[in-house]
Amino acid sequence: MVRNPTALVPVAILPYSAVMLNKATINDLITILKKDCKRAMQLKVSGFPRLYYCFFLLRDVEWFNTWAGSGSTFRRRSDHTRNVYCDLRVGSYHFDQTTDGGLFDNDEEVDSHQYVKLPIDDKCYDGLRIALWKLSETKFREALTDYSNKRAADISTVNPNRKLNSFLKTKPHHFIRYKRRDHIEDDKWVRFCKNASKWLSELTRLSGNWVEFDVIQESKIFVNTEGSVIVQHLKTFSLIVTIRRLTPEGSHIEQELVYNCASQDELPNMRQFKKDALTKFMQLEKISRSKKIHSFSGPVLLYPTPAGLLFHEAIGHRLEGNRLLYSGEGQTFKGQTGKKIFNVDITIRDNPKLKSFRGRKCVGSYDFDDEGTPARDTLLVENGILRDFLNTRAACCKKNFQPNGHARNKNHQRPISRMAVMIVKGKEVYPTERLREMLVEEIKKQGKPFGMIVYETSGGETETTSYDFQAFFGEISYATLVYPDGRETPIRGVDFIGTPLQALNNIIAVGDTPELDNGYCGAESGMVPVSTISPAVLISDLELQTKEEELVTQYILPSPRL
Repeated sequence: MVRNPTALVPVAILPYSAVMLNKATINDLITILKKDCKRAMQLKVSGFPRLYYCFFLLRDVEWFNTWAGSGSTFRRRSDHTRNVYCDLRVGSYHFDQTTDGGLFDNDEEVDSHQYVKLPIDDKCYDGLRIALWKLSETKFREALTDYSNKRAADISTVNPNRKLNSFLKTKPHHFIRYKRRDHIEDDKWVRFCKNASKWLSELTRLSGNWVEFDVIQESKIFVNTEGSVIVQHLKTFSLIVTIRRLTPEGSHIEQELVYNCASQDELPNMRQFKKDALTKFMQLEKISRSKKIHSFSGPVLLYPTPAGLLFHEAIGHRLEGNRLLYSGEGQTFKGQTGKKIFNVDITIRDNPKLKSFRGRKCVGSYDFDDEGTPARDTLLVENGILRDFLNTRAACCKKNFQPNGHARNKNHQRPISRMAVMIVKGKEVYPTERLREMLVEEIKKQGKPFGMIVYETSGGETETTSYDFQAFFGEISYATLVYPDGRETPIRGVDFIGTPLQALNNIIAVGDTPELDNGYCGAESGMVPVSTISPAVLISDLELQTKEEELVTQYILPSPRL
């Protein structure tokens, strides 16, 4: 799994649409999807199990993207696409064709993948009906094949999930919202990126800069055979700035400025951009002159964003319920419900219904997940004690199982358990200044030559399978060494790593000022927007390793005068 603030984007070149799906179009599409859902239930083959459930999830996506470097526009693209995810289940709610929590139902080589794309023509729906027909037929054939393979596997292997319901039946939900598309002044953002990159080019000793603007406005229509009809809308706006410098020894060092927003109003104007970019430039200046270290193990203070990354990678992915259904997963916390998993009293919940935090919107919020389940504020860890997992409608335990609305996907992949808006709190909390004092105290207590403060990270990843090492990784973008006398000096060249249980149990103090971090997370079901609200944390011992890099020679020709 990878967590990164940069979204994946399409590449087609089309004029940007003036409106989102209007009410009449939405109602037309609902009617068609309902008819085809019912029609699909007629599929049957003698001697094979019948369909017991079907749903369609249609996504209508409008996208605009532009980026510039060194004062010149490199790209200006827009697109309007539609795709549909179809889930046809054969057998019964208790036993159907799905295996291993659906983690591997994302193959782009299967026949059904070629029918995921839909026409965008709202004057004639014939192409849509043909596409849904072919998709339903192909998915049904694949479902029967998977069911037969699953039954055949029972002859020679033990299925540890045999007594768990493959899918939980729920009551129907009717939730329809209509929303106008935000007007995007594409000319304005082309100029903004161009002017911003030109201004960055005037800063000294930069070897490159990029400014990218990206907006996705998506309408989702969900229809199933249980009677649910759900219409939701998602808007994400991103402004991503990168500045780079080539050091004398041949290292490319970077600083990134990222704004991921659910509202266009939260994007910066040029004045705010320059102020924030200058802060990043000053950090780049410090890093370019900083000491390079190769490894470290000792006390570390993680500021809120890096701390949120730690919780996301070290525990968030390990609380995804679908991972408990695959024996190839490490299943770190399986069977630990009701047991203490932190040494300090930390509470973690995931609440997709939280729309905003301290005036900023959460990009990971939604009302219903991608299986049509209402989003629920889910208490995962209470004062250090494990309480629940992020659940879809696939039962991951025998007793008291309830889906809590965390099934998510991007496109053709089966929806699996994913984080949405993760919130971390401590019972006993400390101001940031006190955490810094405690860091120095811990350095002296351990007799270490120094400790570290990690102010910013730019992404991370984790490995959860039993085949690999149970570890996580965080890419540090700005950090300092802290000496026993309290002095600070910037450093570069390392990223933090660790094993989840050790790192989490080494937390000794929690801050009192949580911050919202909006980003994107990639896993088996695709890249989805996520939000993390976390305070700073002090860790008694965290390991850092050398950052991967390739040294390059200096430029032979000097940069041209611009």
